Amino acid sequence: MGLAGGQRRDSVSRADSVRLSRTVRSAQASFELFRRTRLQIGYSRSGPCDATIGRYCYWRGDDDDKPPPPEPVAIRQRRLELISLLDSAARAVRGDGWIAGQRVRYLVEAGETSRARAAAEHDCRAAASWCAALAGYAAHVGGQYDAADSLYAHALAAMDEAERCRWMDISPLVDGDLAKRYDELDCAAREQLALRLFSVGAPLYMVATTDLLTEHLARRTRAQIAERAATANGEAWADDARELAIRYGFATWYTRSEPQFGSQQRPSITEHDAGRPYYFFLSLAAVMHPSAVREADWRLDEPRAPTGYAPTYARSIHDVPHQIARFRHGDSLYVVAGWEASGDTSLAHRELDVSLVLTNDVAVQAFARARGRDAGGLSTSIVADSGLISLELLDSASRHAGRARVGFALRPDAGVSLSDLLLVRGFGLGPDVKLGGQLIDRVLPSDVVHRRDSLAVFWEAYGIRHEPTQFTLAVEQIGVSWLRRAVENLHLADRTTGVRVQWEEVPDVEHGYASRLVRVDLSRLRAGRYRMQLTAIARGEAPATSAREIEVR
Repeated sequence: MGLAGGQRRDSVSRADSVRLSRTVRSAQASFELFRRTRLQIGYSRSGPCDATIGRYCYWRGDDDDKPPPPEPVAIRQRRLELISLLDSAARAVRGDGWIAGQRVRYLVEAGETSRARAAAEHDCRAAASWCAALAGYAAHVGGQYDAADSLYAHALAAMDEAERCRWMDISPLVDGDLAKRYDELDCAAREQLALRLFSVGAPLYMVATTDLLTEHLARRTRAQIAERAATANGEAWADDARELAIRYGFATWYTRSEPQFGSQQRPSITEHDAGRPYYFFLSLAAVMHPSAVREADWRLDEPRAPTGYAPTYARSIHDVPHQIARFRHGDSLYVVAGWEASGDTSLAHRELDVSLVLTNDVAVQAFARARGRDAGGLSTSIVADSGLISLELLDSASRHAGRARVGFALRPDAGVSLSDLLLVRGFGLGPDVKLGGQLIDRVLPSDVVHRRDSLAVFWEAYGIRHEPTQFTLAVEQIGVSWLRRAVENLHLADRTTGVRVQWEEVPDVEHGYASRLVRVDLSRLRAGRYRMQLTAIARGEAPATSAREIEVR
């Protein structure tokens, strides 16, 4: 990687290096004062804080598309002058970690992330861990997440145990049962739990699986850069500023508000996030058992979350209407997913990058990718006992995203079991269709079914024998009283809250499982939410069931 740690003899005398260091520190403080007095006038928000940390009131940003105002030319020019001084100082006093940090900081601010990384990798002669961390910071901000992960691994490996423990500490980022469990662990176990949280919670696996981790380490790096340096808001750097930065990140732009005429107050500085921060951590139970993760376990929009991350590649990340079905073929899990983005104004009518990503309990193992628009279907497979399924949509141009992420576990081999129910458009499909391209092309994009649709349900049965088996497919409206249902079952009223079909057949078993497609007529049902359940009863076996909720319109 070209990293150089250790010490070399400085190219200037000790006395000259002290004078140069003072000159650079004075110039850095002068720049920040210059910046504060020339910031654009913005607003000073009032009302309850989402988080109060010492002197600071924090509000979550929003996901509107208003870009930050252009930075004043005078500030940009003054920063370039500071960078020029830092360039000269860093080459003259190569072992000064403070100067190396400020150089990388202001190069990154100026958008020169490649230059910043090169400066850290080739010119820095401070501690090896610090030079590597600076290079990782520049790579992360520049969107080079794999490189940042590698550089931070190098930095952590060069730290002693106590320092590494401090850098990997996530105690300010967790709450509830997760915080209690974290407090009980020793340093090594804490790091493993943190790595699991960062890996499972990465916003979009299609972009990176490490950026939540490198974001945390970048915040640690930037916080250390801020030590003994002038701040953009004019406040002294202290524990509350450090905690705010570790939890919610550093501002990417600033505005100031002037006090009322005659007031003795100083102008206030408002720091702005890059976008809307989201909460990507799971609960303790969910992160320890990812196979049981449900959509409800994700709290992306939690307003009082203890931390937040606004990925630069996604200004917004929403839940996306979808359908996911899992099928077991020997040691493999085959996953089919459909998506529906036409109702999301941030994603509708756009060219989308779509990925279906499968992980085991350790890492991403399978990808399926497509370019699509409002709706479609994808499939892929994995050899794993348990893990996560992540369906992801991204419009790179507008930086809007949608996702659905749930867990999976292989069904037990003992007894009869059923796959998930897969909803498809039934026109042109026969009852003996197999899982494959013909079926994927007809996958419904979500669990929303229109009564006029030609609906069919596909499933697979496992552990079943080539002998008579009774099947029952029931569709019943959720929230309907038992009295109404009893009246319909007695044929005293039209059946508008459910459908029930029962039959017996001898399954055609191949490779240990049988597949089947059945058309379902929902045209007489009322609009509402329904539970669709399939039950299979084979001789000498316990009943096997599979269910899915659908919305009929």
